[in-house]
Amino acid sequence: MARSPSSASHPRPSGLLWPVVLGPAAACAAAVALIAGGTRPGWAVAGGVAVLVLLAAVEWTRRRYRGAVAENERFREEIDERLREEIQERHRELQEQEARWRALAEERSEALRAAIEHLVTVQLPALLSDEPASSVSGGDKARNDGDKAGRTAGGKVDEDVARGLERVRAVVAGMAEESRERQETLRLAVVALARRVQAAAHRIQEEASLMASRHPENADVLETSMAVDHSAAQQARLAQSLAVLCREWPGQQWQNPLALVDVVRAASGRITAFQRVEVAGEQDVAAAPQVVEPLIHLTAELLANATQSSPPRTKVSVAVRSVQRGAVIEIDDGGVGMDEHSLAQAREVASGRRPVGIGEVGEVPQTGLAVVGEYARRHGFGVDLMPSPYGGIRAVVLVPTAMVETLEPAGVNLPRQRARAAEPAAPAAPASSRGPAGGGTAPSGLPQRRSLRGRSGAGSPGGADVSPTTADSSPAAAAQAAPAPTPQQAADWMGAYFRGGQGADPAPGDTAGDAGDNVRNNTQE
Repeated sequence: MARSPSSASHPRPSGLLWPVVLGPAAACAAAVALIAGGTRPGWAVAGGVAVLVLLAAVEWTRRRYRGAVAENERFREEIDERLREEIQERHRELQEQEARWRALAEERSEALRAAIEHLVTVQLPALLSDEPASSVSGGDKARNDGDKAGRTAGGKVDEDVARGLERVRAVVAGMAEESRERQETLRLAVVALARRVQAAAHRIQEEASLMASRHPENADVLETSMAVDHSAAQQARLAQSLAVLCREWPGQQWQNPLALVDVVRAASGRITAFQRVEVAGEQDVAAAPQVVEPLIHLTAELLANATQSSPPRTKVSVAVRSVQRGAVIEIDDGGVGMDEHSLAQAREVASGRRPVGIGEVGEVPQTGLAVVGEYARRHGFGVDLMPSPYGGIRAVVLVPTAMVETLEPAGVNLPRQRARAAEPAAPAAPASSRGPAGGGTAPSGLPQRRSLRGRSGAGSPGGADVSPTTADSSPAAAAQAAPAPTPQQAADWMGAYFRGGQGADPAPGDTAGDAGDNVRNNTQE
């Protein structure tokens, strides 16, 4: 056991008394022995002194030994204390170093996690997005985002890891660019084919109009012409839907406002079961010219869904009325409705909140609500779906105030309408009632198209003239203005119409096929 310095410097009392007692006793014993042996007293005294000196030397040696032991004990204790302090200091340093390494590892791990999360949630979606970058390409944009993420992480990501992430971004950027190029090529091909089909449908309508004009007295020919015209209108609508889903414009432009009730009638003329559509409402509420065609197409898709979702013998009710924020078209069907989940998904698509591209319409294309949502997003229409009081679905279309106009009361043009109705039907009148066949043009130089279904008394839904033409041109005046065109001339006019609405007549050598190849609609609202 180690002794303390105090115990070493102050020996116990027994260690101090034994030389005092034992020394004189030994000296006396030595003196007695010498005297008893006949030795002289001087030698006896000398022997006693020698014994005392010897004892003193032994005590001195003992004390030196004990002092050395005590010093060694103190030194050992100091060494132990110093070692303990050094061990504790080293232990603290190791703990601090471990804490620093642990913090650095956690910081790098967090930086790596943040970099990977940024790569997965921001950069890769930006690279794979169909939306083009406004100022830089997708790869540059993602690389800039990556640099920003690296600066945010404080450069804690290892260089090898950073290079690996950069390689991932570069590979994905290249793949995304190739995919975008393929999608753009596919989109242009679909648009070109859709425009060809749309132009062909209008040529079919022109042929049907010419056939009716050549045989005005033959009821079977007139009925067949109207059936062909109606089927061609549906074909044109489907082709137009493909073009719209490819982010193209409808391809037609109206010159004058059109009453919303006539918008509904025109839309019903583009669906199969147009006889089942009943429309009622305010006659003087009209849509502005720039949104007439989108609104007709949108309403036609909603009417098609309503007629397909309800029993064949039921009617589809349509109401038109003014509201504080514009005008509303309400479409009610008598079908079985939709469950909450399906209705919620349909509302997201129809309102335009969830865009649906041409590649997302399914193997059996469902383009109706996708087209509705595209128009709603482009023009700001408010479209909503909800349960109908009739058991099916109610579709509500809100036309904003900026796109609503008020027409003159119907009684202002009533004498003229009666005079036009009293005129005898001229042989060229059916042909002249369709844009190119009538020889009339819009202020932009585009041909005017008037459907057979729009003629009063021709068996069209609603019996109103809802063609994209001016209200001043009567069929009789148009018939006197120009002769009926040939099918080739009609095709040339339609080619000029769909080449972009520039108002320039087609060259004599242009054909409908050439028009379909070069179709890119530049018509603006």
